[in-house]
Amino acid sequence: MTRRTPIRVRGTAAAAVAAAVVAGAVAGGGAAPARALEADATLRYACAFPDAPDGTPVGVRVRAEFPAGGTAGEPVRPGRATVTATIPESAVPEGAAAVAGTAALSVAAAQNGTPAPVSWAGLAAPAAPVEQGADLVLEASGDVPPVTPAGSGDLTFRAGGLTLNLDPRDAQGRTPEGAEPLAVTCEPVDGQDGTLATVPVAAASRAPEASAAPSATAAPRAAAPPAEEAPGETPAECGTYEGPDTTWMSGCIYLSGFSNVTKLDGATIVNDPEFADPALTNVIYKITRTGAELRQRFVSPLRSRSTFLTFGLMPTTATMELTQRPLEPGEPVYGAVEAITDLETGVQTVNAHMKMSIRIYDVSVKGTPLDVGADCRTEVPADLELTGTMPNILQGGTLDGTFAIPRFEGCGAGEDLDPLFNGTVAGPKNLLRVTLGSTCIPFAQISCPPVLPEPSRTGSAAG
Repeated sequence: MTRRTPIRVRGTAAAAVAAAVVAGAVAGGGAAPARALEADATLRYACAFPDAPDGTPVGVRVRAEFPAGGTAGEPVRPGRATVTATIPESAVPEGAAAVAGTAALSVAAAQNGTPAPVSWAGLAAPAAPVEQGADLVLEASGDVPPVTPAGSGDLTFRAGGLTLNLDPRDAQGRTPEGAEPLAVTCEPVDGQDGTLATVPVAAASRAPEASAAPSATAAPRAAAPPAEEAPGETPAECGTYEGPDTTWMSGCIYLSGFSNVTKLDGATIVNDPEFADPALTNVIYKITRTGAELRQRFVSPLRSRSTFLTFGLMPTTATMELTQRPLEPGEPVYGAVEAITDLETGVQTVNAHMKMSIRIYDVSVKGTPLDVGADCRTEVPADLELTGTMPNILQGGTLDGTFAIPRFEGCGAGEDLDPLFNGTVAGPKNLLRVTLGSTCIPFAQISCPPVLPEPSRTGSAAG
């Protein structure tokens, strides 16, 4: 491949917005349900590439499915969205055999003249091969958040600013030496209609005692995140993953969850924010032809504090600390996450594998302290294998599985308490359910700062 300047885009794209509204047919004296609105908009954007900071024309196609109608006060949920950017051959970085990345599209959801900003972030694009003499088509897809209209009236969705995150790859799927992922900000060109869809919203039916309906001029509400946003800025540790495969793109997440202890017939919260500052998880990832791969390392141990009824009658309170064991040379990679996308449904099947040492300390039985020593921990790390399905691993979701708590050693100060913990805690068939937050990508400020998700309380692992 001849040498070219890094990522420069030229060329234009036709601009038009197509939104078809198909009414349901009337049959047998009743109306068939209205079909969804299929949005398919071809737009022109000006993108600030390094060699053209004032803006280079880029063609972008936005597709999504919207419901045919909505009700005031109830979420309007768009379907899976796809943003396709066509990048000329001359813009491909030198040495790239393929390019992967993510896209984040700003959307204004307006009703009765009052807009509300919505972020369609974390749309993931699998690696697209670079072919001589052809443009590169990067297609990023993912689920997007709902919007709740405040009152009746048309709810209109319009495309706004776009951020493309381009990750060049060599023939082995790695980032070429000296190359770095590139975040490119793009703004829609003036003079075009960026409307994606208009959803008619009916007034909500009210019981006689119900309060007044929302004002028709109030702004629609974008969906709240799964938990309150982390205060302040993105943590300094975010994206500082250390380990193999450091040429991948980096970011960070928070996770939360529940873990059952079968012998004690109870559950404890994983990464409990009410007990200690939640542990951040650093990740690196790459988009693959079949989905995505991630590696994760906890920045600090996960801690929680719970009370169980030992032997069914003695309230025992203890702090549990989970520490990810460092990799030994030549070992298989733990902290590995693989997401495989079903090409028909777009849903990803996710498998995660990690090893965690479990330590117990600060124990009390019926309010009386029990000195278990400073190193009461499992003889070997617990081997955790979790699975789940979700629309997009970068947007988060839930994983669960069963695991064995290994035997304990080093418990007790002056007396051997290993048999106590081995008899009451260690054993198989313990359930673990983990909820992953969206991946914060700091170099592009996507989904940043990271958010601690609310742990899923459905399923047996929640106790």
